[in-house]
Amino acid sequence: MQFKVTSSYYDEASKYLIYTATGERDGARYTVSSRVKCLKPPNTPERLHMVVLLALTDQFKRPSPSGKRG
Repeated sequence: MQFKVTSSYYDEASKYLIYTATGERDGARYTVSSRVKCLKPPNTPERLHMVVLLALTDQFKRPSPSGKRG
């Protein structure tokens, strides 16, 4: 899975990272906008990338509306 975080915002009060990422997985392009709760603020680009990678991995494990798993 290859992706790029196109925008992100960390809300200190709620501890949520709101992000948008685009990329390619199994030959299909995707754009995801979501939010994820963080235990620590993602202060560095590496931490931001890891947080989004974990969130995307979790989202792609879920069955799609068609019932297929990726």
